[in-house]
Amino acid sequence: QLNSDAATFSQQVWDLFMEGSSPYRPFDDAIIDGVDLDFEQTSQMDIIQFANNMNQFYKTSSRKYYITAAPQCPYPDANLGKLLQQAHIDMAFIQFYNSGWCDNSKYGLPHWPESMNYYMWDEAWHNNSFANPNIKLYVGAMAGTGAGNPGSYVGPDFFAKELKELQATYPDSFGGAMMWDMSWAYAATPNFATNAKQALMAGSKCGNTGGSYYSNRGDAASVNRRRRSS
Repeated sequence: QLNSDAATFSQQVWDLFMEGSSPYRPFDDAIIDGVDLDFEQTSQMDIIQFANNMNQFYKTSSRKYYITAAPQCPYPDANLGKLLQQAHIDMAFIQFYNSGWCDNSKYGLPHWPESMNYYMWDEAWHNNSFANPNIKLYVGAMAGTGAGNPGSYVGPDFFAKELKELQATYPDSFGGAMMWDMSWAYAATPNFATNAKQALMAGSKCGNTGGSYYSNRGDAASVNRRRRSS
């Protein structure tokens, strides 16, 4: 039943929002460029099969599509950990907020059990723990005190400094920044998204070649690197 649900839903997503055909397309002939999976409790659908099905649809097209996931920061994530291990996911928008001990607010603390834990995710990346060896890891942040648990919030300047240091320390796995959400990011002073992007572009060895990815999670300033095979 779970695999059947995954097959049905993936076909619906392809038909309603991508290059499939349906009389009920919410965005008419507009085509979205991917899907983001954010499950904060056990899914009743086989999300691994869903992701695999979507990737099969993607292969039939000349367009570039993405599958992203938004795990919470404790590693491995209880609900998306197996997905990241068993399905090709392009980007992980890691929620370093609303989780307590591993939030951005703990960045700079020296050690377990109170420490922002990007290093755990980077270690998993280097240990080939993800199905996609070139997956990029994004540092997710609340873009305003009202966007989640206020204790998880860090200001734009703190976050920019954090990003620059993580970018320099973990250049292989690091992808950029994600904010929850756009409305809070653009209401902030300074602009939370612009501030983060400026910090990342200043530290990027790619100069101005880095693009910007957008998802329903908010802005994600990207540093485009791919793992070299060893």
